[in-house]
Amino acid sequence: MSNADPLLENAPSRRRALAEAAFVLVTVFVPGSLALLGLAPRLAITCLLAAWGLVLLRPWADWRSGQQGRAVGCVLLFGLALGASMASGWFGGADVVPPPRLGVQHTGVSVQGDGQAARKVVELTRVVPGAPADGRLVVGDRILAVDGQPLSVSDPEAEFQDRIRTAGGGKSTEMHFTVERKGETREVTVPVGPVPNASPFKKSGTMLWLCLRAIGVCLLVGLLLWRDGQGPAQLGLVREGLGREMLIAVPVVVGAYAANIAASIPLSLVGMLLKITDKEMIARKEVATGLVEMGISVPVFAAAMVLVAGFEELTFRGFLVPRLKVLLGNWPAAVMLSAGLFGLGHFYEGTLAVVQTAVLGAYFGFVFIFVRRFRLPSVMLAHAAFNTINFTLMIWLQRSGVLEKLTGPQAPPPP
Repeated sequence: MSNADPLLENAPSRRRALAEAAFVLVTVFVPGSLALLGLAPRLAITCLLAAWGLVLLRPWADWRSGQQGRAVGCVLLFGLALGASMASGWFGGADVVPPPRLGVQHTGVSVQGDGQAARKVVELTRVVPGAPADGRLVVGDRILAVDGQPLSVSDPEAEFQDRIRTAGGGKSTEMHFTVERKGETREVTVPVGPVPNASPFKKSGTMLWLCLRAIGVCLLVGLLLWRDGQGPAQLGLVREGLGREMLIAVPVVVGAYAANIAASIPLSLVGMLLKITDKEMIARKEVATGLVEMGISVPVFAAAMVLVAGFEELTFRGFLVPRLKVLLGNWPAAVMLSAGLFGLGHFYEGTLAVVQTAVLGAYFGFVFIFVRRFRLPSVMLAHAAFNTINFTLMIWLQRSGVLEKLTGPQAPPPP
C-alpha cells in the first residue's frame, strides 16, 4: 500500500500525528478516573487539555488572517467537544471496580423439619477466596437470618441479596448472620465494604455519559481533521454503497465471534495456570450484572451502541490507525498498536479481558485496512451489533437462570 491511500491524503507530519494521537487518547482515557481526583487536580488536567487542544487547532492563525468568525467558531466547537468529553469525569462519578461486598454464591434448598412443612432456605455453594466472607462463612452454611431478621419464606434468595446490598445504607458495616452449620446454629459476623459499583455501566444514567463522551471525542476528531485539511474520507467514512456496508457487517460480526472464541481458549488456559480465573470472572460478572441492571431495553441499548461503538471505531481505527501509520511506517504495526491501546480501555473487565479485547480490536483493524480497504461503516455496524448481541444474551441468561447452571461452582458471587 502506498501513500496514495485515501486515509493518508493530507496526512500530518510525524510530530503532529504523534501530538494528535496522544491528545485524543488522553481525552478518551482520562475522564474515567478524573472523578477520583480532588477539585484542584481535576481543574488542572482540564485546563491542560484545553491548552493542548488549542495549540493543535491554532484558532489565532485564522484570527490573524482576518477570519474571525472561523476562529470563534473553532473555539466554541472545541469548548463544546472538550466539555462533552470530560463531563463524565466531572459529574458522572469514577469508573472503579470494587471487590464483591460479601463474596458468596448460593442456591435455594428445601428443608423439612420434624412435623413441619418443607421450607426453602439459602445455602452457600461457594465462598470466594480473599472475599469478606472467606474464613467466616463456609460452603454448606444455611442462612437462617440476617442481622437478627429471618429471611422471607417465599423467596429467601432474593431477600438475602437485597439485605446484603442495603446493609449499612450501602456503606462499610458489619453484618450478622444466623447460620445452620452441620446441624448446629451459630452466629457469624462479617465486615463488608461498600455496595459494589462495579463497572462504568452500573451508575444511574451512565449510558448517557458514555454517549456524551462519544459525541465529544468524535467532535474533537472532526476538528483535528478539519485543521489538517482532511475530511470524512480520511476516517474511512464513505457515502457510496452504504446499503452494501450494512450487509457486509453480518459476516464481519460472525468473524468477530470467531476471533473472540479463538482468543478465549488460550486465555482461559493462561488464567488457570496463573490462578487468576476467579478474579477475572468476578470482574466480568460484575460488568455483566452492571449492564443488565441498567434496566434499559435492547432497542435502546442498540441505538446507544451505534453511537458508542461507532465512536470507538472512529477513534481507534479511523483516526488512530492512520496517525500510527505515519509514525510507524506500516499498516500492520499501526493496527496492532491501536488494538493494544483499545484493549487497555477495557481494563475494568480484568487483565485477560484486556488481551481478549485487543485481539478483537486487531480483528476489526485488519478488516478495516486489508479487507474493506479503508471503508469503516461495516466495521462500525459490526461492532455495534456484536455488543448488542452480547447484551441480549446477558439478559436472557440472567432471566432464564441458565447462567448459574452453566457457571456452576466456579461462578463469581452475585452479592
